[in-house]
Amino acid sequence: MKTFWQYISYFFYNAINWSLWLALFVLYHDIRGAFKYGIHTFSPIDLKKLTITKGDTGKASRYEAVNFFLLEKLLENFRKLSSVTSIVDLGCGKGRVLVVAAHYGFTNITGIDFAVELCEEAAKNMEKVKSKFPLIHWNIINSSVEEYDIMPDDSVFFMFNPFTEEIIRIFLNKLERSCKQFPRTTYFLYASPQYKELLTGIGYEILFQKRIMHLQGIIARKR
Repeated sequence: MKTFWQYISYFFYNAINWSLWLALFVLYHDIRGAFKYGIHTFSPIDLKKLTITKGDTGKASRYEAVNFFLLEKLLENFRKLSSVTSIVDLGCGKGRVLVVAAHYGFTNITGIDFAVELCEEAAKNMEKVKSKFPLIHWNIINSSVEEYDIMPDDSVFFMFNPFTEEIIRIFLNKLERSCKQFPRTTYFLYASPQYKELLTGIGYEILFQKRIMHLQGIIARKR
């Protein structure tokens, strides 16, 4: 019953702030995705209700999961571009992206979030996926993105507009240094790409764009 009212509340939120059609579209795909992947990652949560020991809440947005439709489109089209099987979700929340990524052939999956409760939920959801895909390796890191130690083979990153411009710049600078030390092609799957100019400004090319109503996502690559 609680989940039902959460869906209804979010439906009216989208209907009032955006449009009736977007509200119906989002609601349909969130319910469809929850049944398809067997996870409940929907409910938006204000950061004030979460335990955060590392990171500045003033430089992040409240928890909201990316819509399943847009997420699937980004992963589906990334698979047409690359066979890379590792992915890092910057601001993983309850793990929706991580779970769906496992269904699209990713076997080395990392999620980073500074909220303790969200990391715990993400870990529970990944345990469910492990039973379906026993060969996957996953890691949930409770930390701020700025403190994440980028691995030499980290090359695919997902973002759902989770941070301020400042935080994204800090991360991109760290990634640039990592790529100088360990040259590789890197990709960003970026939903609601408010700061996509930060990527194009340092040489990323947009390989794919999807827009439906107010939902938008891009895939960017830098060689």
